[in-house]
Order: sequence, then C-alpha cells, then structure tokens
Amino acid sequence: MIDPSAEAAAIPDITRKLPSLRQYALRPLVILFILNAVDEFDRAVLTIALDDIRVYFGLSDFTVGLLPLAVIFLTGILSLPVGNLADRSKRTTILAVGAMIWGFSGLLAAFSRTFLQLFLTRGLLGIGQATIGPTHLSLLSDYYPSSVRGRVMNYWRSANAFGSILGAVLGAAIVAGIGWRWGFAAAAIPGLIFGLVALTLPEPKRGAAELDEARVDNPMLGEFLREPTDKKGFFESLGIIFKSRTLRYMIFANAAIGFTLIGVLVWLPTLFEREYGLTTEQAGGVFGILAVAAFIGQWFAGPFADNRLHRGLGYLGRLGALSVVILLVTWTAAFAVPYAPLALVLLIFGAFAASIGSGGLIPIVAACSPPRIRSQSFAAFGLSLSVMGAAMAPLVVGGVSELFQMADFSEGDALRYSMLLATVTVASLGAWLVWESSRTADEEAQQTFVAFIAEQTAHNA
Repeated sequence: MIDPSAEAAAIPDITRKLPSLRQYALRPLVILFILNAVDEFDRAVLTIALDDIRVYFGLSDFTVGLLPLAVIFLTGILSLPVGNLADRSKRTTILAVGAMIWGFSGLLAAFSRTFLQLFLTRGLLGIGQATIGPTHLSLLSDYYPSSVRGRVMNYWRSANAFGSILGAVLGAAIVAGIGWRWGFAAAAIPGLIFGLVALTLPEPKRGAAELDEARVDNPMLGEFLREPTDKKGFFESLGIIFKSRTLRYMIFANAAIGFTLIGVLVWLPTLFEREYGLTTEQAGGVFGILAVAAFIGQWFAGPFADNRLHRGLGYLGRLGALSVVILLVTWTAAFAVPYAPLALVLLIFGAFAASIGSGGLIPIVAACSPPRIRSQSFAAFGLSLSVMGAAMAPLVVGGVSELFQMADFSEGDALRYSMLLATVTVASLGAWLVWESSRTADEEAQQTFVAFIAEQTAHNA
C-alpha cells in the first residue's frame, strides 16, 4: 500500500499546458467516428423518409412515430448487459460484431413489405446500437488521457451531425430519387464494411489513460500499478454508478437533451413540408443546414472544453446548463413564430449553442465513472438518451399533434405546437439536471481517481 500523500500526488495536474492531440494515435478515433456517423446517417434517412413511409403504408402520425421507437426494444434490453459485458470482455470485438449485425438488419429493413416487417427489422438495429455507447466511449477514455478527452469525445460526437449532413444531402437525394428503401441500404453497407475494419483495433487496458497520467506525475507509483483481474458484476456496477450524484443527474439530463435535440428534430422535415410547403429535398436541406450548425458546434466543443478544463469540471457543467437554456429560448421562439426563415435562423443558433456549450458533459461522465465499470456507465448514459429521450419524443410529439388536429388545428400548426410544447417542458428539465450535476462533478471526479489508484495498489502491494 502507499500513503495518501502519494495518491494525492498521482492526481493529474490539469492546469499544465494541454498536449496536442497529434501526439496520440488517431486511427481508433477515425474508425469510431465513421461507425458513429454511419449510424446517424441511417437515423437521418428515417427522419427524412418518415412522411413518405407514413403515406406509403397509410399510417397516422402516432403510428409512424413508433418507427424511431422500434430500435429501442432491443437497445433497451441489451444496452446495460452489453455495457457490463464490455467491462468484462474485449470491447473491440463487441463493437465490430454489433456493427455488422446493425448493417445486416439495415439491409433487411430495406426489403420490408409491410409496416410490421419494417418495424421488426428496424428493431434489430438495436443490437448494433446497444454496442455503440458502451464500447466507443469506454475505448476512447482508455485510448486518450483526460487532457485531450474534450477534443476526442466531441470530435467523435460530431459524427452524429456529420452523419445527419450526409443523410440530409445524400440520403434525401436517394429517398426522393429512388425511394426510402435504398436510403436504408446506403447506410447498411458501410456499417458492414467498417464493422470488419474495427476488428483490427487494439484493446487497451481499463483505465490505461489514467494509469499513464499517474506514472507521468509520480514515476515511482508506476511500480505499483497493475490492472486488477477481478471483474464487477452487473448489479454491483449499476449500484456504484447510481450512488454517484453527478452520474445520476447527468444520465437523466442526457435523456432530456436527447428528447429535444434528437427526438423533436425527427419531425422537423415533416414540419417544413406541412407548414411551409417545402418538397422532400428542400425539407432535407433544412435538416442538413441544422446538422451543419450542430457539426460546427460539436467540432469546436472539444477545444472549447479542453481549454477550460483548468477551471474545473463543474465549470464545464455550468456552461452546459447555460447552453441548454439558450436552446430552450431559441427553439421555443422558433416554433412559436410561423415564419420559416426566422424559425430556421433560431433553430440554427440554438443547435450551435447547445452543441458547443455541452462539450464538457461527456468528459464529466468519463471522469466520474470508475474505469473498470466505465462501459456500463456509458451504457446507462446512452440508454437514457435513446429510451427516455430520442425514442419517446417522436411518439409523444406525434400523439400530441393528433390531439391538436382533433381540436381542428391544421396538420402543420398541430405539429408545430406539439414540438413547441415538448421543447419548453423537457429542455427546462434538462437545463436544471445539468446544473445539478455540475455541483458535485469536481469532487466526485477526484474521489473516483484516488479510489482507482488505491484499487490498483491494493491488488499489487
């Protein structure tokens, strides 16, 4: 065992000059970026094709709103078990197999002949999606140290917007030109290919980045540090995660943010088609413009977070809360004003602010999660976004839209007011949850690091 003063000395000094990302291997980041972008490309195709699918199968808004929810059935069942499996097994194999299953399921969806077949085959995508959050973010946390995680994780996160841009441009052209089936197929094939490529990624040790930082700050400590061989059980890991106040609030905040930024936006192309008379290609272009704003914001969110890391994780959390407030104000105004150009400007500004301001939230989760259960922690983080956020929003917005239509609102106004109501309610909750998580982020991150170092030395003293 070593004394507490040695443990304190091992805590990384985040005030030192930030290292360049170029000094680390970028291949893992590039491969995971592409896989994340492909997943989002498929989601964007569904968003653009949603009204075409509704018309093709003769569905109501509520029924077609079930499609984004379809993937959640298996994602919801598998995410947490997959997270625990990733904490105990080889993560690169898990993510590669998941990507290939995801791609195969996308091809099956493209050949669906009934809405039930489409719903079930889209649901199979949940097997692949259940592996993304737990494996990608856990691997990135071990490939790269805390001093560059803001950049790494937000570059990876910008793949969501990048995939949306491709979906809005290429996906919209495919859907408009040859149909929504080919849009699903165009997303599935790259998933299969890069799933195979992912098998070549190296598997880092749990907490490898933290251990490397500890060795730099205290070389003598390196003699004591080894990866423990025992693994945490499923319920034991969940218990540790939910004992953390920061992680609890951050997990539920992610659901609220996902509900607004992802789930509500599923209906955006349909809104511009119904309310403002745009064609499918034009509505896809609007979605693409918004995705470009989000991509730019997410791309610069990493340097923005890393350059402010010396002020503490709590400070980054407060910036995230402020960005959600800006999103709340601008998007509420966008849906309240029935004027397309002004609505688009407000939506762009809100998406950019939310993207760049929330850049420190994922690094907070990484810092407060014990490395040996980090995969399951990110699984819970991603599951809240998918189940309580992105999946429920299209269904809720579609259902409320139909209620407005029953009250003699037009289809366009009904959808617009439904999106407004959802944004006001859920974004307000999200801002408060992020603020609450920021209050304990610094303290819990330090406790997590000290406990991790103590755990390594305890197993090898």
